[in-house]
Amino acid sequence: MTAVAKIAVIDDSTLMHGLDWSGQDLAGWWISEKLHGCRAYWDGRAMWTRNGNQVRIPEAWCAWLPMIDLDGELWAGVYGYTEARLATQYGRFSPAVKFMVFDANLPGDFLDRQATLHNALVANPCAFKVSHRLVPSTADALAQLRAVRAQGGEGIIARHPANVYRAGRTNEILKLKGQLVRIDA
Repeated sequence: MTAVAKIAVIDDSTLMHGLDWSGQDLAGWWISEKLHGCRAYWDGRAMWTRNGNQVRIPEAWCAWLPMIDLDGELWAGVYGYTEARLATQYGRFSPAVKFMVFDANLPGDFLDRQATLHNALVANPCAFKVSHRLVPSTADALAQLRAVRAQGGEGIIARHPANVYRAGRTNEILKLKGQLVRIDA
């Protein structure tokens, strides 16, 4: 296990965050499930929480993870939040805990970064690229939200294809969750 440290370089202020969806047209956006885990950022050498704490990841993960900045979640399934939290806080990694990567702090738009992630994470035993799909309409996105919620998931994330990775909140990433949207419509 790697040593635990607190730094100010990788923390919540350096990560990209979305806003709550407020009715914007989502046609042509890319969606994925909003995973209920613990936010984690791999800087090519170490993994960090959104609070700037180093995560004590298994030694093998250091060898398996690529030397690029990856943004994602430690996740242990729809009902595995406690397992993800124990891994994040105490380095207690069960076999269920995976690093689910949804973005990379790299040049280019969202689709460019997704292509890089696909190549960087092929056959990686600990890190997996989150699956995104293009939605033709807002109605289709809301149907996906209903499906995710019906299976116990938290919601979905919509990403504009022209989005570039930058710190802070952006209206090019939108969160759709059950309490924000009437999903029985």
